[in-house]
Amino acid sequence: MQNINDQTLVEHLTEFRKRFIFTIIFFILTFIISLTFCSDIYKMLTSSFNQKLVVLGPDDILGIYLTIAGICAFSVTLPFASYQIWAFVRPALEDKEAKIILSYVPATFVLFITGLAFGFFFITPTLLNVLLSLGENLFNVQLTANNYLTFVLHTSLPLGVIFELPVIAAFLTSLHIITPKFLIKNRRYGYFLLLVLAVVLTPADFISDLTMTAPLILLYEVSVLISKYIYNKRR
Repeated sequence: MQNINDQTLVEHLTEFRKRFIFTIIFFILTFIISLTFCSDIYKMLTSSFNQKLVVLGPDDILGIYLTIAGICAFSVTLPFASYQIWAFVRPALEDKEAKIILSYVPATFVLFITGLAFGFFFITPTLLNVLLSLGENLFNVQLTANNYLTFVLHTSLPLGVIFELPVIAAFLTSLHIITPKFLIKNRRYGYFLLLVLAVVLTPADFISDLTMTAPLILLYEVSVLISKYIYNKRR
């Protein structure tokens, strides 16, 4: 295998282009397959409602199908894209490092799905009940299918991304980019950023903010522990 240091800039760009095209093709294929299961996924997402949600036109129906298929395709493509990134940087890694980093590929998928599930089954219904209760005696709330799925997307997808924090910390530690000392030293800044995220993703009440902040801080501490383990094992 040719060492990455021996490759020219054109060869680097050609390899990157190949990996990128593979990822795009994989996403398109999974997107098309996901479209065939959109109706079943939609029924699962709206199973908590006793009656069918309203749509305001055919454009909403198309938008719902495209949104569901896009999220499914992104979730399935994530580990494939992670593998393509690993394959691209593989020539620059030692065999032991390459094997360790390759083990992160399934972890990216598992943590992303865990974050989505946590958002959908815990955060979304909690926030929805809080928000609906605020307008219970003030408004005649008519929840459309598009409104609901947009709300689910905004409360679940960010958590799926944030749950990747331990994998990112492990990956950067393996590449000698960060150390556990760095994470510990900047813990207060990390906590502050997570608190800001919690406030942005939740309505303005203390219980909701605390509900969101607690698991995010736990993720940060898990990231510190994983970074320590990798750092000490490497030494």
